[in-house]
Amino acid sequence: MQQQIPGVNWQYELNDESRRSYAAYLPSRFTSEQTKQFFDTAKDGIKWEQPDGPMGPIPRKTAWLVAPGGCDCNYRYGRIEVQPQVYPQWMIDMMKVLMPLAGLPEMNTWPDCCNVNLYEDGGMSVGWHSDDEALFQGKFNDIRIISFSLGAKRKFEMRTNWPEKGEKPVRTLWLGDGDLCTMEGMMQKHYQHRVPKEGYVEGQRINMTWRWIKKHSPKCPAARRR
Repeated sequence: MQQQIPGVNWQYELNDESRRSYAAYLPSRFTSEQTKQFFDTAKDGIKWEQPDGPMGPIPRKTAWLVAPGGCDCNYRYGRIEVQPQVYPQWMIDMMKVLMPLAGLPEMNTWPDCCNVNLYEDGGMSVGWHSDDEALFQGKFNDIRIISFSLGAKRKFEMRTNWPEKGEKPVRTLWLGDGDLCTMEGMMQKHYQHRVPKEGYVEGQRINMTWRWIKKHSPKCPAARRR
């Protein structure tokens, strides 16, 4: 579970010991000027894609970033495949601010990849899913995902795959400008999550989810070095 950091009060919104599944929340510690700079830098500094899925273009824009060092794994989920971009310098600078809040002050402990989504309004969304791709091995091991939200506040919903009798079916977090959250343990095996459509939301939102690659694709140069 989330390392306790003096002066940084993470709140556990999901603490499911029976499934080893956890989600923690840290309200924004930044000014609106700082988060606007983060947002503008990310929006302008990423090559955004909107790949086609089974029903046409996915309802958000996306990008897949990897740490410098030679990884060229694509990010595949469902029928979607996104090619990697190397962390730009602005992301490394942003991580210098954010990662210590997650108990990771040393660069050699940082996540080595990041999925980034841009929701241009409340009509953009991501459906129920788990981040259980082979890259991350979340079906087989405890993993941790660190999420950072910028811009419009949006619902983040979580549900168990197999709810027990009397169990609350859906848990909701409202993630606003500058908020951090984590998904930890075996959550990607036992839970799904989504960002639902909210037609009344007009503002844009960027969400970054940092992860660690546990199993590179066979053709990836990083896999051959292992």
